[in-house]
Amino acid sequence: MKVMIRGVLVLSCSMLAAQGAYAAGPYIGGNYSQIQYDNEEFDSDTLKIDAATVNAGFEFTDFLALEARGGVGVDEDSQGIVDFEMDHLYGGYLKLGAPIGENLRPYIIGGYTKVKGKVSANGDIAGVNYSYSDTETFEDESYGAGLDFNFTDTFGANLEYMRYVDTDEEEISGISVGLRSAF
Repeated sequence: MKVMIRGVLVLSCSMLAAQGAYAAGPYIGGNYSQIQYDNEEFDSDTLKIDAATVNAGFEFTDFLALEARGGVGVDEDSQGIVDFEMDHLYGGYLKLGAPIGENLRPYIIGGYTKVKGKVSANGDIAGVNYSYSDTETFEDESYGAGLDFNFTDTFGANLEYMRYVDTDEEEISGISVGLRSAF
């Protein structure tokens, strides 16, 4: 009897899991992001860089997805003596969502990101002539939150805030808006 009950429970659970995975699946999308770069060493205002990002992922259920992202900076910004130009960023993330109805899903996201960019500073700091320029790779644990809006079963949009890098000297974060398609 116990063996039969276990068998029925395993079969029931596998059917439930299969239905959730069947409703989900792979997706791909693109985002426009405004990346913000803060550097404590140079004590400058926040630098704002536009970026284009491509993301691809797999939704295991309505609540859980894995996602990979890659993006490039499309401009640079200067404030005071500091200039920042983002070359590229990429990372991998776990996305946890909680659907509200059929069309709206708030989510939190976390993972790891690498950002490569050129930082330069030329000018006077406290009366001393200062010149610095280097291509740096920033990497850190990343986290954020957002909203997915579904227009149809396979097409939607999203709005997201993400903290990509947060170290003692630099902070790189961004807000983005994008479109995605499931298949």
